[in-house]
Amino acid sequence: MRDIIQLFTERESRDELGIGQLRSAISDGLFPGTTVLLTRARYMLFVPWIYQLASTRADPEAEADRLERKLIAAMDQSSEDTAGLLGAVAGSALKNLPSAIYWGMLRRYRVVLEPAVTRSDAVRMYRAGHDAPLDKETLRPQIWSTTMPGPPPGFPHEIPGGFTMTPDEAAWLRDRILNEAPGTLLAHLAVNPPSDTSDYAWLDEAALRVTGGARALLDHAQAFSAVLHGAQLLYNYLLAESSQRVARQPTSEATGADNDPVEEYRDRLDVWAAELETHLSLATWDLEDLITRAESIRESPLHGKMKSFIREWLSILREDGQEALFQNGRARRLITLREKCNKKSLARIDNPKRLQTWSGASGAGALNYRWGTVRTIMADIRNGLSRESEVARA
Repeated sequence: MRDIIQLFTERESRDELGIGQLRSAISDGLFPGTTVLLTRARYMLFVPWIYQLASTRADPEAEADRLERKLIAAMDQSSEDTAGLLGAVAGSALKNLPSAIYWGMLRRYRVVLEPAVTRSDAVRMYRAGHDAPLDKETLRPQIWSTTMPGPPPGFPHEIPGGFTMTPDEAAWLRDRILNEAPGTLLAHLAVNPPSDTSDYAWLDEAALRVTGGARALLDHAQAFSAVLHGAQLLYNYLLAESSQRVARQPTSEATGADNDPVEEYRDRLDVWAAELETHLSLATWDLEDLITRAESIRESPLHGKMKSFIREWLSILREDGQEALFQNGRARRLITLREKCNKKSLARIDNPKRLQTWSGASGAGALNYRWGTVRTIMADIRNGLSRESEVARA
């Protein structure tokens, strides 16, 4: 539950208009196993190493917890590169341990060999009688990838290199991605690293070289992000309007702002309208193909009301145009009704009490499908692999 709550502190993850199912399906199709909570690639090794050490102790779950918290101090003391350190602020009081955050990715890429294995199962090496494959030497169930590199000496009390992966570690993680997610954009980026500065996958030269189904999904991702960004901006424009109306009432406690948010979002809508068709052709973009692909990725249907909302929004853009949407009654009604349908009593538009919680930007950023997280993970792999050539030259 803490992981879910933390998702809503991420700017991209706020789902004010209830399109999260489709956004997540696209993200999962492009970058399987990832979440916005991931920070650095070497955690994919830190967690298994800790669990392997803890599983030999009398109380393995308590030991795993202790070692994960020990990792925070060890990283802080031994590494200059602490960007992405989980617990950098909270220290040993960290509530969301790395194992909780990375477990889904560990299972997706078969670092944990069986998808159904829980953290408790893994740290206890399964209960007796479990039908997992047995290690021939120890006759204990095999939990972890048999090709995984071992921990450095002194781990986790000492962590040479911090988050910097060794060539063997980087090659191993790259191979896990290639083996378990072939044909995806993530697999493509594992051998064609993205730029450190690209803001979106469709603005990255390496990502744009992907072909096949991954390229089709990337093009859909760009189109959907562009189309929905207008809805997100109009939503915030309507909040700004409502906030101004409430602020004129003598008894209002609504928070004011130094700038004029109504004017700001009107300007942003104008810029969006002018640039929209650089991202897609409104007349020919096949939304139904995207929905079909997303439902295949999810292996379940998308919510019907969400699909209806997206179809109606696209219909407005095609029939009425994208200019001056803040004056388009049909568009305004659609956004207002969608917020009420999605958030019910927590809806903010024309709700003085709920408007007090509006910070001035609520889910106003364009969707990037976890791109910042993916770019960092891929950079860690690339940098680890580059050390191999440095060692060879030395």
